[in-house]
Amino acid sequence: MAGTEGLLNDPSFQSIGALLRAHARRDPQRQALVDVATRHGIAFGELADAADAIAGRLRAHGLAPGARVLLAGANGIDKLLLWIATWRLGAVVCPLDPGFSGAGVVRSVAAILQPALVLAPAGADASPFAGFPLLRHGRWGEDAAPDELSLATGPAPAGLPENGPGDLASICCTSGTSGEPKLLLYDHGCYWQNGLDTIDTIGLTAADRLLEYRSFDWYSAQILSLMPCLIAGLTLCVAPRFSRRSLPGWLRREKITVCVGVPAVVNILLEAPLPPATLAGVRAMTCSSAPLARPQWERFEALYGVGILNLYGSSEAGWMCANRAGARKVGTVGQPVRRIAFDVLDADGQPCPPNQAGQVVVAGTKLALGLLRADGGVDPIRGAPFAMRDAAMRDDDGFVCILGRTDDLIIRGGVKIVPQEIEEVLLAHPDVAEAAALGVPDPVYGEEPACFVVPHAHRGIDVDALLAWCAARLPREKQPKSVSIVDALPRNARGKLVRDALRRRWWSARTAGADEDQAAGDL
Repeated sequence: MAGTEGLLNDPSFQSIGALLRAHARRDPQRQALVDVATRHGIAFGELADAADAIAGRLRAHGLAPGARVLLAGANGIDKLLLWIATWRLGAVVCPLDPGFSGAGVVRSVAAILQPALVLAPAGADASPFAGFPLLRHGRWGEDAAPDELSLATGPAPAGLPENGPGDLASICCTSGTSGEPKLLLYDHGCYWQNGLDTIDTIGLTAADRLLEYRSFDWYSAQILSLMPCLIAGLTLCVAPRFSRRSLPGWLRREKITVCVGVPAVVNILLEAPLPPATLAGVRAMTCSSAPLARPQWERFEALYGVGILNLYGSSEAGWMCANRAGARKVGTVGQPVRRIAFDVLDADGQPCPPNQAGQVVVAGTKLALGLLRADGGVDPIRGAPFAMRDAAMRDDDGFVCILGRTDDLIIRGGVKIVPQEIEEVLLAHPDVAEAAALGVPDPVYGEEPACFVVPHAHRGIDVDALLAWCAARLPREKQPKSVSIVDALPRNARGKLVRDALRRRWWSARTAGADEDQAAGDL
């Protein structure tokens, strides 16, 4: 991948302190952070003072630059204030909410992290952090108890450091699909470049008001929402989680212009539609974290009149491709973003021509530094081309289509089948709300496609009719051998489909004597 050396060193980098001071001077009254649940907010003028004051209090508790801070709170303005203050001190943020990740994951991750300090809300269960220094914190806008860390503004301490692009910024868990979290290390340069790519892609300005409801344990939320707030000076409105019932009020009251999205939320808003005017003030909705099927994409835009900007990223590389407001193509993840070296390579490591499938390979200084091992060592990621597990293809216009995980491909008699191709045909059926395809063993062909579908509410599915629907639209080798009807598809905490769980269900039904050619309604 020629031309990657020095390509991504951005001379415009600014430290967290410099960004906060600049926004405070330029527009001190503009809202920086808004908690849509508590309706507490903080303007940029006050954010700069609060971040410095909290950083000073953390330093008084013995926290030093470079120390690891396990940030245990849930989504909200409190978590983001502590996050920014930790960066302002030059310490390393390790976000891990037990309510999101589970106490067992927190215990195992904390044992690897060995944090110098755990910051947890007052009243939170401390058992997952046993053995590590714990400091409770109060809430923004409320008085803290004497033994709690105050989040109020106060005198600015002297001598706070200014972070550089090479300084370690965070250690975060990947989302993954295996259920086993991995810990990735990021420097401030990663965040800066990914934040700029977000701003470029969506066309964000200080006038935007962005709604984020995904956990900030998730790298995607950090680089799509937090960094544009800090870099561009826009208003970040934070919800503890997605709520269909609350969404209209959030959008109306906070005058949201850009809303984040994931395929699961798109499906929710299609399955139980809101009045189309609900999203009238939203100029764009992002969608990332998992593939978005073309039928859902087209139905959503037709119903709500809001353009979806589908993005492709990963915990290891940040943003890799994106649809832009002026350059979109439904069914793709857009074109490569500016600050990464991106290619689709064949089995010999050569670039694939248009319309030929290959493996995604990326490189550059925007990639994560490496993977933190249990023994404290680091397996490097940055510094060499990094091969993703994703199969992809570029079209004649340079738009990238993600075909699926390389290890999710179904190989039937030597023919490689992309699950998404079957899934899109199933999703185009009016009775199907969600669909998943995977390869299952076959004594003749090695593998055959098996499918799982979730029906729309109050609709039944005729399995034979659905198989006939597929037969009319797919070549013989890609037609599903079986279709099982399920109430829901198994997904991890971040909405990603867990195909291994479906594979276990298929085996369980088979060993129980279930008829593979009929609906398995009890799965």
